[in-house]
Amino acid sequence: MCDAGRVSTPTSPQPRTDRTVVAVAWAVAAVVVALVTAFIAWLALGERGSEQTAAPSQTVGPEATPAPDEDGADAGGTQGDGGPQGDGGSAPQGSAAPDEGSAAQPPPADPGAAEQTPPPEVAQMMLDLQRRDPQDPMAVGEVDAPVVMIEYADYRCPYCAQFHLEIRPELLPLVEDGTLRIEFRDFVIFDETSRLAAVAGRAAAEQDRLEEFQSAVFALSTDGHGEYGQAELVDLAEEVGVADPEQFEADLDDADLAAAVEADSAEARAIGVSSTPTFLINTQVLQGAYPADRMLEIIEEQRQDATQRS
Repeated sequence: MCDAGRVSTPTSPQPRTDRTVVAVAWAVAAVVVALVTAFIAWLALGERGSEQTAAPSQTVGPEATPAPDEDGADAGGTQGDGGPQGDGGSAPQGSAAPDEGSAAQPPPADPGAAEQTPPPEVAQMMLDLQRRDPQDPMAVGEVDAPVVMIEYADYRCPYCAQFHLEIRPELLPLVEDGTLRIEFRDFVIFDETSRLAAVAGRAAAEQDRLEEFQSAVFALSTDGHGEYGQAELVDLAEEVGVADPEQFEADLDDADLAAAVEADSAEARAIGVSSTPTFLINTQVLQGAYPADRMLEIIEEQRQDATQRS
């Protein structure tokens, strides 16, 4: 590994000047920005294509009319707002990030419309987003699993609830056999209730009750955007067996946990994610709650690709 501070060549053993170091740093930053920009542009292109193929006759789901994020930025609505999945339908369902004053949009008619396969440089950036941190309390599965699914979700999103309660259980056997790792990332797109729930999820994770707590909170959003406050979340924590409810309640005001929630949300916004749930399955992007069989197919495809790369 080269030391960025002192790099020499056989013909000129002098250290680089500060100006050169700064130039190199800016060049590296420019490459990173270019890749992120490429990802955002590519993701947006896929979303526009999905909008053009949306079925106007399909039922439109609940309106997404929450307040924008604290910084006042509009996260940007996308396609993917549709009603609960119907009789065997395979179209994905998802909640758009808030676009004040606008109604939800119908889901894509073609379930493949929101599946996006990136160019090689963007694919590598997606792989680099995988944390594979053995100490990550928000992840399940082996750190060296061939497939990592990054899940950006909001606890008050009914389609995130649908995924967690109905679809995710069918993926867990792949977690158990070492094929799949799921890294949950908070993406707060609604309001302070969503932010509070995200902090509460991390507080539950601190006491090894993340799965149980997530299921309990998501169950409140199966028929719309769940409404609850701190007292209700503390009660849920007790119901799912959090060992120290008082510590859990104190953690709801923990600045580090709140910062971790904001960092995940900022990451989602930075790469152009604008709806929940959004999944990065190695190098495949899915937006919306897909049927389990389709997600299993994609995981297998990505496992085979990962085997070929290794």
